Amino acid sequence: MLRIIYYILMAAGVISLFVLGVIHNGSDFLILMGIILILHSLCRWLLNKFKLTPSGADRSIEQIDKMTGREFEEFVAAVLEGCGYEIDEITAASGDYGADIIAVADGERIAVQCKRYGKPVGVKAVQEVISAMKHYSCQRAAVITNSTFTNQAYTLAEDNEVVTLWDRESLLNMRNQSVRHKRNKQ
Repeated sequence: MLRIIYYILMAAGVISLFVLGVIHNGSDFLILMGIILILHSLCRWLLNKFKLTPSGADRSIEQIDKMTGREFEEFVAAVLEGCGYEIDEITAASGDYGADIIAVADGERIAVQCKRYGKPVGVKAVQEVISAMKHYSCQRAAVITNSTFTNQAYTLAEDNEVVTLWDRESLLNMRNQSVRHKRNKQ
């Protein structure tokens, strides 16, 4: 309901802005523009206050597949947080030593490597997150993707026993759990 009010107010404001800008002098135009900006801010605040916009984890697979690498990392952090993990750090976009997110669960630090790919994720991602564990003082690691993994990636993860691989299906299941958990808290 608030979303509809928001769009109606914004449309009315834009039409008024146009009409007053054409008919009246510049000072009326500036006053109306200020009012519209205030209305816009108020409407955005209301939408967020009543949780009418999707949470960070509430995204469709189509939206996920179109994300940039950084957007995917932030999405994964939101999913992890919604599933009860504490997000200790989202690392720098480059030079991250093989981990994009440092999460904490059950007292253990987890190095997370995020891969938004259109093809299967290979063994290199597993190697990177294993090396990140030492650098970030983590006890476990995970590679999370919107795709699948190669057989070599599964083998190396199993050999190391501390690496969890979340493929597309696992990610969607965790996303659903995160969204349900957030909705139940409201």
